[in-house]
Amino acid sequence: MIFEAFKKMREECPGSPAFLITSGDRSVPINWQQLTDDIDLVARLIRLHAPGAKIGLLGENSYEWFVAHAAIIFSGATVVPIDMNLTPVEIADRLKFVGASALVYSALYDEKAHAARALMPGIITAGFGSLKTERFLDKCRGFFSPKETIWNEASVDVKRTSMIVFTSGTTSEPRGAELTIEAMETFCEFGIRQLQIRRGTRSLMLLPLHHIFGIATTYLMLLGGSALGVCPDFRRIYDAAERFRVNYLFLVPALAEILAAKIDQHGKSAEEALGMPIDWILTGGASLPRRTYEHLTSLGIRTLTGSGMTETAAHFSIAPVAGDPHVGSAGQIPLNFRTEIKVSDEGELLMRGPAIMKGYYKMPEKTAQVIDADGWYHTGDIGRIDEDGFVYFTGRASRTIILDSGKKIAPEELEDKILSIPGIRECVVRGEKGTRDVIAEVFAAISEESVRRFIGELNLQLPVYKRVKTVIVRSEPFPRTSSGKIRL
Repeated sequence: MIFEAFKKMREECPGSPAFLITSGDRSVPINWQQLTDDIDLVARLIRLHAPGAKIGLLGENSYEWFVAHAAIIFSGATVVPIDMNLTPVEIADRLKFVGASALVYSALYDEKAHAARALMPGIITAGFGSLKTERFLDKCRGFFSPKETIWNEASVDVKRTSMIVFTSGTTSEPRGAELTIEAMETFCEFGIRQLQIRRGTRSLMLLPLHHIFGIATTYLMLLGGSALGVCPDFRRIYDAAERFRVNYLFLVPALAEILAAKIDQHGKSAEEALGMPIDWILTGGASLPRRTYEHLTSLGIRTLTGSGMTETAAHFSIAPVAGDPHVGSAGQIPLNFRTEIKVSDEGELLMRGPAIMKGYYKMPEKTAQVIDADGWYHTGDIGRIDEDGFVYFTGRASRTIILDSGKKIAPEELEDKILSIPGIRECVVRGEKGTRDVIAEVFAAISEESVRRFIGELNLQLPVYKRVKTVIVRSEPFPRTSSGKIRL
């Protein structure tokens, strides 16, 4: 589907914009002809110099990053997206672990890439994003005949491992999830149907591309015919939304809060601030606080929710653009679709189908812990699915607080209640082992005295066993992962 869709866009609308980049104060389009030409050239270079290899990909959000990613998976090689925040030692360790023989990197990370290369003698390296790279590619165009183009091929193998994407978990060591093109196609097909993405619209390539949410939504938007404004710095989200005149956005909750605050500074609504309305945003990566949902709604932005993880090739539930979004849900699961989703007798959400990872690379024991003998992937999410297919989560199985009395508490439930208190910005609830104590650690814009008073008032509304015994007030925000999740 993805490869064939790219061929179709190349044939039917070669002059239509695929990407939008910034040049001075202007937005400059890169059309489908150039995009597919560039992917073709890089894919053929990979087949010549690193056929079937595992290739690390390091860099900020950019047109060149995406070209490299698409070229790697279409060439028959395997791409390993690398977090830009890792140290050279960590980068080298991950590349060694997967057996990578090449690293493609942005010129902005030249020093870090060189330091990692020094730890991996023999690895092939190639940079992008510099004038030298452009001259090299121009010279390479003369090496190949136009008849050798990959776009003359019928298809690519969608079932092989085309990506090894490291998880962004908050409580465990990252694991390399083996994902296929078919898995990403399943997400794209479902997303286009739910969100009704159409040609001629605009969005942003904003989410970090070493995470599956950023990768998969980029392909989703391109397949739907939406042109992507390139935004390498999430702190410039408002400027990018205004410059590229976007119709919709895919965001994590932290970015949604930043956008809402920026719009507040420039107008009473998104349309007033940006000069045109934002049709909708879809959030993922973490649960969206109720206050953020209400803030965005007050700005005239339809806010949709969804849920997913690296192991499921991005979202497995998405609220539809048309109809009731079922506020409070985590979106709608695909009904009558290729992926099976159910709730176990223990209340855990299970999935089976082509969207699920093949396993954790070189970790058969870890894989067996989450994928059972019948092929069901155990998400670790506790919740229910209503008759319309909307998912409601009560928490993560791994975070459930089990008191010495035997009672169980979902910390997410208490966190949502505490976050509804005006002035409390972040909250993590946990249990003290071997006791009946519930602890709430918060970061707030109000005084410590006010925090304790408000939580005390909340306690009076809760069953005794759920009441917060200890309150810790932080002076700084919680550390977060590169995808915006609080690191537990």
